[in-house]
Amino acid sequence: MKHRLAASGALISGAAVLAIGCGGGDGTTTQAQTTATSASQGKALEITMDDYTFSPSDATAKAGKVTITAPNHGQVEHELVLAKTNSDPADLPTTSDGEVDEAKLEAKGEDAGEIADVAPQDTKQGTFKLTSGKYVTFCNLPGHYAQGMYGTLTVK
Repeated sequence: MKHRLAASGALISGAAVLAIGCGGGDGTTTQAQTTATSASQGKALEITMDDYTFSPSDATAKAGKVTITAPNHGQVEHELVLAKTNSDPADLPTTSDGEVDEAKLEAKGEDAGEIADVAPQDTKQGTFKLTSGKYVTFCNLPGHYAQGMYGTLTVK
């Protein structure tokens, strides 16, 4: 079951899971536009989506209220799904059609959330209350996860 978050101002409590768009696993951060700055309203993190990559693919943030901005620099629509798990992002449970089985992640107690339906050249954001731990990010639009659109988020 997918949880859709509003384009801005969404807040997930507890073990929040964030959808940040489709991410790549190549480890490069050539266009990394990551910020983790403290402000009176919380912390900020930007994860750029491109066609089948996230930048950075291995993001970090401080625990607490985090606003994630997800610009889509690609040519197709993407989404950013976030799940709190110690699983390798390349080995998430999938359905028969190759998409991540979000229900199985939730059944393990790993909540899921997302920044959904980010059109090409558009930007959306969500605000989440993140607890310390490891998260995976992935795009669960048809075929995107299979093409390597996933990454990690470490919250300290």
